[in-house]
Amino acid sequence: MTDTNRGMIRRAVLKNVRDDGAMQTASVEVADGVWRDNVEIMQPYGFAAHVPEDGALAIVLAVGGDEGDLVVLPVANPSARMGGLKEGEVGCYNKSGDRMILQADGTLDIKTGAQITIQTDAGVFITAQIVKVTGDIEATGNVTDKNGSMQEMRDRYNGHNHAGGPPPSPNMD
Repeated sequence: MTDTNRGMIRRAVLKNVRDDGAMQTASVEVADGVWRDNVEIMQPYGFAAHVPEDGALAIVLAVGGDEGDLVVLPVANPSARMGGLKEGEVGCYNKSGDRMILQADGTLDIKTGAQITIQTDAGVFITAQIVKVTGDIEATGNVTDKNGSMQEMRDRYNGHNHAGGPPPSPNMD
């Protein structure tokens, strides 16, 4: 391999990662003390990450052998890598330890120490044999099942009486 070919592919340390434009960029150390700024970081379609800079490593390619046209292949940070996946599993994770693992059997395992937010104009539909919730459930809208809504049950309760006695007091709101 010639020195020209050898310089086309390098392992590099990253710093100054920027994710505020059409392409994510970084400064890369292509040789000891030699830095190139605003180098594009290529990411697989549908996936995006902003790697923590402490320990961020990548492979850098000189496109066409041109040192002025560098690109960074997807970035790794061994100190923050999730690891421990079983064969056939795919994982997504962040530096805080939050993670989603699509297990080989199709199970989606989500673990986070923070809130999960789902926003859609089309609704959320769950088809399952059972949905189990540990903790409270709050709704700002109406709650219904196959027999009616919670509000309809309250209205029936509030309007009923026992053998001609008064309706319940206090009423349910």
